[in-house]
Amino acid sequence: MSDIDPSIFQIDETQFLGSKVSGDIQLIDEQGQEFKLSDKLGKPLILVLSYYTCDGSCSVINQDLNAQLADISGITPGEDFNVLTISFDEHDGLDSIGVFKQHLKMTENMNGAWSFATFKNKDEIKPFADSIGFNYFWSPQDRTFFHPGAFMFLTPEGRLARVLYALNTEPQDIKLAVFDAKAGEFKPGEIIDFAVSLCYSYNYAEGKYTVSIPLFVGVGALSLGVSSFAVSVLFFRRRKRGRLS
Repeated sequence: MSDIDPSIFQIDETQFLGSKVSGDIQLIDEQGQEFKLSDKLGKPLILVLSYYTCDGSCSVINQDLNAQLADISGITPGEDFNVLTISFDEHDGLDSIGVFKQHLKMTENMNGAWSFATFKNKDEIKPFADSIGFNYFWSPQDRTFFHPGAFMFLTPEGRLARVLYALNTEPQDIKLAVFDAKAGEFKPGEIIDFAVSLCYSYNYAEGKYTVSIPLFVGVGALSLGVSSFAVSVLFFRRRKRGRLS
C-alpha cells in the first residue's frame, strides 16, 4: 500500500467555502446529450466527483448518498435540489457510466433529478476540481485513484456552501446542508423546517451537523430572564395591591 497523505481525503472548507464553479463547463450525460453545469443550477445542487471504473469507494459513496436521500422528508429531489455525479477520469464515457449505474441499481426514485456525466473537454477536469479544493491522484502502485468521498453542496448560483462526507452523514445532515445551500431562498412551507435547522450548527471537526449547545444555552438564559422578570412584576403588583387594601 502506498503512503497516503490523509489530507487528500478532506476539502479545506476554510479556503474553499464560497468558491464559485463555472456554469459554462460543458458536460455529457448518460444519454450522450451535452449540457452545461448551469443547467443543473438555479436550485441547490449536490455534486459528487467520482470515476465510473472504480470498483470500490465510488460505488459506496454514491450508494450512501442514495440511501440517505431515500430517508429524507420535507424536501423533494428535482423540485428542491438536484444531484449530479461527474467523473474526473478522462477515460470514462457512456459505456462506463452505464455499467456504474447498472451495478448500483440506484436513483430509480429520483424522478430524473440525479444525473451522471463526464466532462466534454478533458482539459477542464483538473481546473474544475481545483476550484473547489477537490484533490485526487492516480496511484500506479495501487492502480486506483485516491480522492475525497465528498458530497459538495452548491448554492443556486454555483457557490460551494457545505461539504459532507460519505459514511459520516445521516439524512438530517443532508437536509440541513440543502437548507444551507438554499442561501435564504425558502418556500413558505419550509419556514418551520428552516427554524428547526437553526438549532443545529456544522461541526467542522466531525464533518456533520450537531445540536447548537450555545444556542440552547442562550435561549434557556433568555427564557429564564423573561420568567424571572415576569415573576418580579407579578410579585410587585400583588405587594402593591396589599398595601392599598
